[in-house]
Amino acid sequence: MDYIKSKLSEDLAKKILGNRANASKYLVNLSRRKEIPEIKFRKVSRGKNKDSIVLDIDDREILKTVVNSWDYELSKNIIRGIFKETEKYKNGIEANNAMEILIKEWKSLNLGIIAWPFSQGAFDDFVQRINSEKETGLVKDEKVKIAAVKYRRIKEINTVRNDFIETLIFEKNKDILPTLSHRKGTDFFIDGISFDQKVAKSPTNEFKKKFGGNWRDVAIKNPKIIAEYLYKYQDEGRFGADPRLLVVYIDEDVSIQRIKQVINEMDLNKPIEVNFTYKHKNIGAKNYKVPCFVVLLYNS
Repeated sequence: MDYIKSKLSEDLAKKILGNRANASKYLVNLSRRKEIPEIKFRKVSRGKNKDSIVLDIDDREILKTVVNSWDYELSKNIIRGIFKETEKYKNGIEANNAMEILIKEWKSLNLGIIAWPFSQGAFDDFVQRINSEKETGLVKDEKVKIAAVKYRRIKEINTVRNDFIETLIFEKNKDILPTLSHRKGTDFFIDGISFDQKVAKSPTNEFKKKFGGNWRDVAIKNPKIIAEYLYKYQDEGRFGADPRLLVVYIDEDVSIQRIKQVINEMDLNKPIEVNFTYKHKNIGAKNYKVPCFVVLLYNS
């Protein structure tokens, strides 16, 4: 768990800002609000009456300067401002229009309900199942073609929805400091604590088996239990006991309007505390305690 309210490391500075361009923009904005002796500027000519002032600092020193001049409240507001200029934020703002187009295209192709044709990484199993059917080769080919198109398009739909979700979360809690890079492990900080956003297509098969035909009602009423299952049954190769914001689809065809309603109604200021036991292959069972948020997406 990373915490940035009191101090910042160079590694976290790089994770938050991502590159020199962002770091320079950040320091220029920060220097307008507080005095930073290490910062020097130089004028760059860009043609007639187009001179600009840029940061005059070596790449090796720029992260040190970010760390030494770190001021959480000032820095948070500056970085939030820079985030609003990114394509991700703009895509999130425009998600409603983009989703309308994608849904119309889905319907025009007669792809049926919006649902995954097969699980990620399970294409081989899907093809094996199709090959075992008593159909002609051409019929089987057509089924695979349609499934491939559905898979690509639902991935595209989910990218739009995920950008929209991140934007809604960012707008809802003014204490969120987003990362400007695309490094895995941290998507944003809430109240100074790092959180990784993870998207789950369901509360896990284990959850569904446990609660049977009533699993959907149990899930909606018990987000904490869902979080426990998602931590407990995660793949060991990608294991993490870090704070997470878990976006969980109870229904796959949740609209943009419904997503907005769900996030508007939830509390994004106080995380829930999850206790879970994970059975590691090498060291056996180990107990963990972690803060997290759970966003349940379902149709009312």
